[in-house]
Amino acid sequence: MMGGPMNRRDVLRLRLARWRQAGQASMEYTVVTFFAVLVLILPDEDGNVAIIQVANALKVFYSAFAYAISLSTNMMPM
Repeated sequence: MMGGPMNRRDVLRLRLARWRQAGQASMEYTVVTFFAVLVLILPDEDGNVAIIQVANALKVFYSAFAYAISLSTNMMPM
């Protein structure tokens, strides 16, 4: 691959390298996703589960948000 046209062997070597990189990336994604899910579903030393805490925080935030929206009006200030 000196800058000239690529022959069949060079093309196959390049495709193989790209395929290996794609395989490596998918394996890294799988490992990171596995550990992220593990962290979210395993309880800590107090017995709290992170995903439940996140869901409860979203519920509280949404109820405060819905209350604030209900107080607003469509009237424009003069």
